[in-house]
Amino acid sequence: MCRDQRLEERAARALASVTPRASVIACATAYAAPIAKECAATSEAYRRAVANLPCAACGIYGYSQHAHGNEGKGMGLKTDDRTGVPLCCARPGEEGCHIKFDQYRLLPGGRDAHREAMRTWGAQTRAMVHSLGLWPKNLPLWPGDKSDRTPEISKQIGS
Repeated sequence: MCRDQRLEERAARALASVTPRASVIACATAYAAPIAKECAATSEAYRRAVANLPCAACGIYGYSQHAHGNEGKGMGLKTDDRTGVPLCCARPGEEGCHIKFDQYRLLPGGRDAHREAMRTWGAQTRAMVHSLGLWPKNLPLWPGDKSDRTPEISKQIGS
């Protein structure tokens, strides 16, 4: 008898001995409407443009990464690239703002303060990318953003 055949027989015996529970049956027959996912825009060109900006928290040049916000992420869910900001990476002797931000240690006030800062910095970053002429042609503007805004990347934490 081959291995596959033994496994099939074993599975059939296991299924034959199972007694379904009422809770399992009720859940299996209930209908749940699917949750619509937002269509997150992705753009490698935009992420690279953001990474070329100074860190939104400390202002250092040359170490920035495109950092996505921690709001709206989950299994199978991506955040829109246009909401990302430049935050510096770890380097010798320095942990970097990106790591601290992801762990809610960059700003006082916990998660709420970090989410508010991400929204503010995101708007400033989009304005900066657009004003520098680095906005990718195939990437639509963020809803509510105006193309003529004057950018201000904050140099101080919490600004």
